[in-house]
Amino acid sequence: MARRAQRIAIYSAWLVLLLGACGKSTIRPHGAERAVADTVSGQTGFRPSDVRCPAGVEAKVGGTLDCRFTGPQDRPYTAHLRIVKVQGERVIFYVSSRPSG
Repeated sequence: MARRAQRIAIYSAWLVLLLGACGKSTIRPHGAERAVADTVSGQTGFRPSDVRCPAGVEAKVGGTLDCRFTGPQDRPYTAHLRIVKVQGERVIFYVSSRPSG
């Protein structure tokens, strides 16, 4: 379990797009945060409650974003999300997570 808690990688599909004023779609931070929490919980059994993802990230295949959360034993973690596919409001991420710093 400890090894799985230190690094996970999985594909996740989420409805996390928000249409921007300029006609570009961006990732909704709350949706990405939920994707990270659900992915980490599903893979490790630990459910982070303080995931924070950046706003304004364009929903474009190949795009990336880093989210932060507190993991087991109050250690800081970073979840790296890579956008694999965008279909309407559905985004498929590749998520990998590991201790920060």
